[in-house]
Amino acid sequence: MADSIISLKNLKAFCRSQYLDEENWALNVKLLRAAGLFAGSIFVMRNYGDLMAI
Repeated sequence: MADSIISLKNLKAFCRSQYLDEENWALNVKLLRAAGLFAGSIFVMRNYGDLMAI
């Protein structure tokens, strides 16, 4: 039981360090934006890719 509390504290500390530190937050925003663009392009190609064919 004590191991799960310690790991939960470590997980909370890691999450806080990712969005409270300016450098980490800037990198995370870039990664999230790139992942969103990638997922959006897959969605568009799967749904409307046949309309883009020559």
